Amino acid sequence: MKTLGLVTMLVAQVVLAKGALDVKLSGAELTTLQREIAASKKANPQAFIAVAQVRAQMAAIDAKKRGRFAPVTPRLNSIPNATWALAEAIALDGALDETLPLSARIAWQSGLLEALGEQRDVKTEAVLIAALATEPSPEVLRSAADGLGRLGSDRAASVLIAAAGARRGSAREAVLAGMGSCRRTSVAGFLATQLSLSTFEKEQLALVKSLSVIGNEWALETPAGAPVKAEVPQLRAIAAGALVKLFSEASGNVRQQASDAILVVNAPETKVLLAQIRVKDPAAVDALIAKTR
Repeated sequence: MKTLGLVTMLVAQVVLAKGALDVKLSGAELTTLQREIAASKKANPQAFIAVAQVRAQMAAIDAKKRGRFAPVTPRLNSIPNATWALAEAIALDGALDETLPLSARIAWQSGLLEALGEQRDVKTEAVLIAALATEPSPEVLRSAADGLGRLGSDRAASVLIAAAGARRGSAREAVLAGMGSCRRTSVAGFLATQLSLSTFEKEQLALVKSLSVIGNEWALETPAGAPVKAEVPQLRAIAAGALVKLFSEASGNVRQQASDAILVVNAPETKVLLAQIRVKDPAAVDALIAKTR
C-alpha cells in the first residue's frame, strides 16, 4: 500500500508539472527534449538546482523591482551549463504559482527565453519556436522572438519572418521588436521592407529598434555578433539604408529614434546615404553627419 501511494504521488507530480509557457511540442521533439534534459541532469545537476532556486525566489525578486519588471535574465545567464535546465523550465516544469503577480510571471518567462537564446544552442530551436507560437503577453512574445533570433539559424530566420507576417497589433510589434537579434540578411531585408511600408508609429519604432540591433556596429564585431560573418557588411548596409530613408521622411520621436539608430549602425555607406537626402533638410543632415565617425 505504501508503494502504491508513493507511485500515485509521483504520477500526480508528473501530471501537475507545467512549463513556464504553454508550449506545444511534437512527440519526436518532446522525446528529444526529455533525453537531453535527462543527460544534462546527470552531468550538470547544479544547473537545475540553480534555476529552481531563481524560480523559488521570484516573489521576493518581483517585490524588490524598481521598474515594471524585475531583470531576471542576468541571474539566469550567470548559471553555468544551464541550457537544458532553462529549456525544462520553459517547456516542462517551470510554471510559477498563479497567485504571484503577473509582473513576476512575465519577468520569469522573459528571463528564461532570453537566457536560453543566449546559450545559442540550435538544439533548443524547437522549444523557442514553440514558445513563439504561444499567446503570452507582448513583453514575453518579444523575448521569445529575441531568444529564437539569437540562434541565427535558417529556420529561426524563416519562422520569425512568418510569425511577424501572421501577427497583428501589439503582438506583431512585439515580434518585430525582438527579431533584430537574428542577424541574417533575410531578416534584415524583411525588416527594411516592413519599415518602408509601415505608417504606424509604434510599429515603426519597433522596426527601428530591431534594425539598430541587427546592424549594431559594435555587436557585430564580437565573436557572437553574426552567425554568418560574410553577411555582416550587408546587414549594416541594409539597416543603414532603411534608417536613413526613414530619417528623411519621418518627424518627431520616430525621426529622433532613426537618427540614434543610424549612429549605432554606423555603416560605411552612411555619409553617402545622408548626402543623398541632404536637400530635404541640410541643417539636420549636416548635424547628423558631424556625429558619424
